[in-house]
Amino acid sequence: MTTILRDWSYRYQWFYDTVSALAAISVGGEKRFHSLFLKDLSINPEAKVLDLCCGAGQATRELVTHFHNVTGLDASPIAIKRAKQNVP
Repeated sequence: MTTILRDWSYRYQWFYDTVSALAAISVGGEKRFHSLFLKDLSINPEAKVLDLCCGAGQATRELVTHFHNVTGLDASPIAIKRAKQNVP
């Protein structure tokens, strides 16, 4: 993603959500997109999970439904603030 688009995605949640929704169409929609990375994994609910580059917490929201100890990390303070709101 070019710098201006990355800046917009951090600044405007609606922009990130729109781009994410459009990208997700190719795999069957947003719900499937955000859970696809868990496909074929053995899930141990007690495992400690690090969501690196968590953004606003879209995938983190899916992770907390499967694991008890999830930590989100992102370089953007704006993204972390949104993730805390989206996934308390």
